[in-house]
Formats: sequence, C-alpha cells, structure tokens
Amino acid sequence: MDIKDVSDVDNYREFFDRVTRLAERASRRKGENPQDHPPPYLVVSQFMMSLSQATSMGTKGNHTISTSQVPPYYYPCVLPTHRLTPLTISSMTLEHHHRGNLALIHVLTPPDRMTAVMAVVEDEEGTAVLLQLYNQPEEPRVSKEWILRVGDVCIIKEPFFKATTSGSYSLRVDHVSDIVWLKDTDDRIPLKWRKRVLCLDETSKDIRRQGNTAVHNQNWTEAEYLYTRAICIATTPEEQQLAHLNRSLTNLHLNRPKKALYDASKSCESDIEPNEKALFRQAKAFYSLAKFKLCMEKLIVLVRCNPRNTDTWAEIRRVKQRLLEEETGSYDFASMYKQAEATPPLIDCATYVGPVAVRNSVGRGRGLFTTRAVKSGELLFCEKAFAYSYAGDDSSIGRSNTTILMNLSTGTICVGGQAHLITQVVQKLYHDPSEAKVFIDLYHGDYTPVKTFEADGSPVVDTFFVAKIIQLNCFGAPRSSYNSIVTDQNYTDTKESEKPTSHTTCGIWSLASRINHSCISNCRRSFIGDMQIVRACHDMEAETELYFAYRPALPHQTYEETQKGLSGWGFNCSCALCLDKKSTSRNTIQQRKTLISGLKAILRPEASITQLTRARKTLESLEKTYTARESVPLVPRLELWDPYFALGAELLDRKRSPDGLEMLLKGLEALGFSIVACPPRNGVDEKDCKRATLEIKRWGQANDYTASTFFRMMHAYEKLAPELCEVAKEYASVAYSICYGEKETIGILSRHCS
Repeated sequence: MDIKDVSDVDNYREFFDRVTRLAERASRRKGENPQDHPPPYLVVSQFMMSLSQATSMGTKGNHTISTSQVPPYYYPCVLPTHRLTPLTISSMTLEHHHRGNLALIHVLTPPDRMTAVMAVVEDEEGTAVLLQLYNQPEEPRVSKEWILRVGDVCIIKEPFFKATTSGSYSLRVDHVSDIVWLKDTDDRIPLKWRKRVLCLDETSKDIRRQGNTAVHNQNWTEAEYLYTRAICIATTPEEQQLAHLNRSLTNLHLNRPKKALYDASKSCESDIEPNEKALFRQAKAFYSLAKFKLCMEKLIVLVRCNPRNTDTWAEIRRVKQRLLEEETGSYDFASMYKQAEATPPLIDCATYVGPVAVRNSVGRGRGLFTTRAVKSGELLFCEKAFAYSYAGDDSSIGRSNTTILMNLSTGTICVGGQAHLITQVVQKLYHDPSEAKVFIDLYHGDYTPVKTFEADGSPVVDTFFVAKIIQLNCFGAPRSSYNSIVTDQNYTDTKESEKPTSHTTCGIWSLASRINHSCISNCRRSFIGDMQIVRACHDMEAETELYFAYRPALPHQTYEETQKGLSGWGFNCSCALCLDKKSTSRNTIQQRKTLISGLKAILRPEASITQLTRARKTLESLEKTYTARESVPLVPRLELWDPYFALGAELLDRKRSPDGLEMLLKGLEALGFSIVACPPRNGVDEKDCKRATLEIKRWGQANDYTASTFFRMMHAYEKLAPELCEVAKEYASVAYSICYGEKETIGILSRHCS
C-alpha cells in the first residue's frame, strides 16, 4: 500500500530478468555433487583479499542503492538437532535443502557484511566454503564481528548448499532459527576446534566487570555476551542476580524488551526489599512493550521506596501521558511533529484504539468494523507501528536503508525499506516470540506456515512467511502526511493526479492492516512518523465495515488496469466505482481524455474570461460523458473534480464569487459529496434563496484539496453570506483532520487560501 513498486519499470525489470537468468542457470546444477572444492587456505586467502579491498574502499563517494533478493521460498527446519543426521560439505548436492541433516562448521575468517554477513567456514573434513547468514541484526546496533567470530562453532540445520555467481560454493542460511551456536564447553565441539586457552580462574565478577567496560564503551552486544557468561559461571545467587540485572540493561539497548524484563525479574527473585535498579528496568521494559499500566505499577512501587528519585518522577509523568493517549486518544500533535523531525522519526506515543473492532467480513476474511455510530472526521484509532523502516531520501540514514528488493517467488520489485523491514521483524519475532501472534495472524494469501513454533529451546522463525506478510500488509509512509502534502501543494494550480503516491519508508501497522480495500473509502489514513492515524470520512452507523484504498483510484484508469494493480492481493474489487468503470466504454474514456487535454490548454492562471467560459462549457461536455445512475448517484467522477476546483479558484480570484462557488460545489459533488449551498444555488423547493444554507448531506471522498476548497468557500461567503463563514470553516477543519490526522496545523492552510 503506497510503496514504491517498480515491477513494471523497464530498467528494473531488465535487471530482475538478469538475476532470474542467473538463478535459472544455478538451478540447472541442482543435484550435482561438486568434487572441485579448493583447499581451505585458497578459499580463505581469496576471501581475505576481497575483505581487505572492501575495507580500504570504505564508503567513498555517493551512496549506491544495494540490492537484496528473496529467493524461492523454503521452510525453516522444525526439528531439534538431536533428530538430525550429520552431513559433510563434500556430500552435499547443489541447490538442495538437505532435509533431516545438519552441518557442524567452524569459522575460519573475520566477517564481511553486504546483504548477508559472510565468512569462510570449514567442516570436520576440512572442506571450506563461504557461509552467508541473512536477516541478522543490523549495524550499528550489532556489529558483524559479534555475529561471526573466528573460532566459533555452530550447527546449520538442514543446510542449503549453492554455487555463488563467482563460481565458488556456499552455505546459505535465510532462517535465523536454522543456526545453533555452540558454547565453548559444548561436548559436540570436536577436540581440534576447542579453544585451548580457557581462563579457569576467571570469576563471574571478573567477567561482569569486563561487561561493565563494554557498557561504558556502548558495545552492547559484547556486554550482553559477557554478562551471559557471567550468569553461566556464577557460583552464588547474588552473582547470578547481578549479572542478570546488568544484562537487562544491554537487552534494553539491543531493543529486546522481553528479554530485558526477564533479566530484571530474575535479578530480584530472592530480594526481600525491592531492588531499585531492577524495578526501574522492569518499568523501562514494560514501557518498551507498550504495557503502560504495568509500567506505572512498577514506578509507583519504586517511588514509594525512594520518593526523591527524580528519574522515576519523570518517567511517571511520561507514562501518565501515554495512558491518557491510550485511553482517550488525546495527543499532543505539536510534540509529535517535533519528534518527527528526528531521523528516524520514531514517535514516543501510545496506540489508541477507538470505536473499532476486528470482525469476520463476509467473503473478505476479517475486517475492521465500527462499534458505535461515528461522525466524519472522528478519530477511529492512532496506531504505533509494529515495525518501521525509515528510508526517506532526505537523510543519509534514510538513503542507506533504501534497497532494491527482488522477490524471485512473486516476481515483484520494490525500492525502499522493505528488506530492512523483513530483517527487523524476523529479529523481533526471534527475540520475543510473544509478539508473533499479532503479526502472523495478518493476511498471508496462499502461504501455508509451519506448525512448529519452537526447536532447540529457540523460536522457529520462517523468513519467507515474514516476507509474504510484509508484501501483503506493508504500508508506505511519508515522514509526515502534513509535510508531504501541504508543503508541496500549489493552491492555485491543482495537480492531484501528478503527485507521487508511493513512499520508500514503510512499516507494519497490524490494526490498520485489518482494513479491507475499496476504491471508495469511508476512512482515511495519515502519518506522523511511525504513528498511523485513521479517521472516519463519512458518518457511519455501528457495525459498519471500514474500507480504504490500497492503491489510489486514478483518472482515466480502466477497469482492467485497476484490477491489475490490485492483483497482488488476490482479489477483484467490486466497489461502485469499479462497477462504473467496468460499464464505461473505451470510447468514452478516450473522449474524456480528449476533453481534459483541451482543458489543460486553456485552464491556466493567465487565462482570459473568454477562455474560462470555454473551460466551463468543456466541463459541461465532460460531465455529459457520465451516465446518471439513481441507484449509485454519488460514485466519484475522478476526471471532473480537479478541473472544477481549478476553475472555481480562478473565478474566485477574478471576484466572480457566485460562479466560482458553483464550480467548487460541482467539484465536491464529483468527489461524491451531497451538499446544499445557498448561495449560489436556490433552495430545494424555492425559486429564490431566502435563507443562507451550507450543509453537507453526505460526505464524499475527502482528498488533499478538499479542506482548501472549503476555505475558499469561506472567503467567498464573507461578502455573499457572512453567516456561512463559520460553517464552511468547520467543514474545512473536518476535511483537514481527515487528510492530515489533526487540526493543529490548519492555520497554515487557511493563510494559503486567503
């Protein structure tokens, strides 16, 4: 939804076709058992030379967009290691997943990182190949040196053996749960690989001090490793508790709040008196997990222990604000905009779920429904992203997160943060499986997930299941809807159809993903950083299903083109607009294009009154190409609203207020509004307008220009009917909140339209 899909762009498609041909060439070797493995020293020297060259080149010059591939799907291993049979590399066949087997391997070189974290490894026979680990934690949070370390030993479960594009051989691991790292003391490590220097006299306290040094240097992964060692060799409950307490801090910094909560809880299991540090870290973990009531409970206990703790009081004030947001939907939007200026724009706010609930939707699986009657512009929910990958082109961080992601299973290509989003979600599910349900319950098309969720004491995470869910549920998002729309908008020359509608930044909002598609929306989404705001577009009764467009409906788009754009979700849209398109002939579409082309030539800011008159007549001809249907009178007429708004603005600028108002009203009606306005129109049952009236009987499709249209009407009414100014202003306010999510910044738009 609103992502930058370039699947049909020629140069990207050509590149994808080249990648596909390489994959097909590799697949022709499937089942081959290569006998030309080079000696380990040669594999190591070639890799080290390549690593040295990459290091010396650094990051000189401009950023180059990297590419990432989602290979043909395959399932993760769901068996524990004791049920797998060892297999040597020399016995493996190419392009094959060796089900029921495992490979025991030893890391020989320091790592490199491209899309994958890579190093040369060997098995017990001494056969050396490249190891490629995908979807590992990303820099700088976790350095590659702490993912693959020289001398470490691991088990690859059901290994996938392949030939690289350079002709060498590799083990590729896409599923993070398919690799099991062995501790130095594990009996499964062969004697020749065991580390000969063991500091037997090191105590838990000694290692904990090393961890403290790593914390001081903000080396969180190293600190987590050291504190884990300190826990393992602790000889007293106190030593164990202190190591858990320290590790809770590192897990908070590694964005693993569930593990941080576990450690903080373990650190005070036997304490009679509450441990302040443990309580505070429990509170911080609950905060990161968005469990604000539990967070407040811990903070209250903490402040009772130490009423003078200023940090605790600051956290209490912060949590009170989150609880207010969560319970009432009251947000400080000015603060949110300020936070959105940071990169990445992660907003410190809670999710508010208003009068909506997930229900079964006939023929659509599940959907989101209103639980009571709602009004146009009402806040339905404001949701913090489950996962968010900032890839805007306004910062070096955003550009570095931008990747060309090619999915070899679906044939799709997108540019943006999707590759990083996949990794982020994989890591989140791996380190906190309790978060999995809200994600894996999302729509996943025809993908059948594995039934096993744990093996060898760790979660089983299917990378390709994650990729499929992200493909079908991912939202493209601007830094903020306000900045992306208002600052670029030209209020005297409406060009809605020419505006970009796709974004490279993307995220998963699980509640918003429950909303089903319709080209005719009854709610609308907007964004401030990683917060998605959804408001009602219409007045709705209780138990009304919510819809918004997955792809924007565009002028002149045929029924076939519309359905092709939605085909990735596996359904055909049968909304009133699509049915109208289906019954519209190609001749009519061409006739509209011709009339619009003529309008563009005359409907300009410097147009004469004669030209504006011609434009109005052309619009009358264009309107006749639409067949009036009493059963669906409010179907948007996408080719009409834009030129009507533009003509109305021009006429108002020429002080022809009644004519200008009439054009603006026609533009609103083209968007599906049912509206009574007197002046410029007469009353319904009267020949003359005796009482000034402006009333929306039914809201249509509010777009980025609806609010400015009502503001123009407000200024026109200052002379024609001053008593209607406040009415128009209120409608502008509602339309603005629908499009931008809030009303606080509306003054800027009002000044533009004055």
